[in-house]
Amino acid sequence: MIWFGNLSRILVGPTAEAIANSAESTRMQVALERTAERSPGLSGQDLVDALVATGWVNRRTAERLLPHFRHFDPDRHFSEYLRRLSFRGSSAAEPFRAGVRCLVEETLGDGWIDRVGPEPCIRFGLGEFEGVVLAQPQVGFTISGQTRDALAAAVEEMPDVVVVVARTFDRHAVQQLGGILHRSGLPGTLVTVNLLLGIRAMTLRYQPDPRRVAELLACGGTLRSADIASLGEREAAVA
Repeated sequence: MIWFGNLSRILVGPTAEAIANSAESTRMQVALERTAERSPGLSGQDLVDALVATGWVNRRTAERLLPHFRHFDPDRHFSEYLRRLSFRGSSAAEPFRAGVRCLVEETLGDGWIDRVGPEPCIRFGLGEFEGVVLAQPQVGFTISGQTRDALAAAVEEMPDVVVVVARTFDRHAVQQLGGILHRSGLPGTLVTVNLLLGIRAMTLRYQPDPRRVAELLACGGTLRSADIASLGEREAAVA
């Protein structure tokens, strides 16, 4: 189950040298964490392959120790990891974007890193439906500078939706987004990291059609908790 609590501080981990000289159980824990940060949904042989690829454990060790780490929750770790990154600003831009890409792929079935105007972005396609996601590890994020230029470039492309993800948004962000997009008719949606993780949690639990997730992201304005909850409630009612 994914944890929805707030992370109160940024944790600093041990150095790579300290880990390399530590017990194999510690190295296994680190391998599990690094794997969960990139691909939290792996299992079976794919998980073993990914653990070995981290370089912290060999295949024999991974296979031997994995049954002893049933307590490790990759979904929870992934959520905590993405929340930690969301506080860190431009220094965490690349790993934060990679984490959001993973989440987009999990919930929509597709997601890859690309560019729109001057900004790296995440793109997804769902049949003829196309979306652009701008991921910013910022608190109180304002839409200006290169993000404004990227949104203007998206208007020229005219995907079906533009989504901006940040830790939190400045109170003027909705008006700033609307000022860029209002004449184009292109829907733009602001999503906090916690609510994006909420979408992932609902998707893992209820397995909705990805088109419903895309429709939710295309609602425009600021996505709220009630929007996420209604996704799960509707799925429960249909079931």
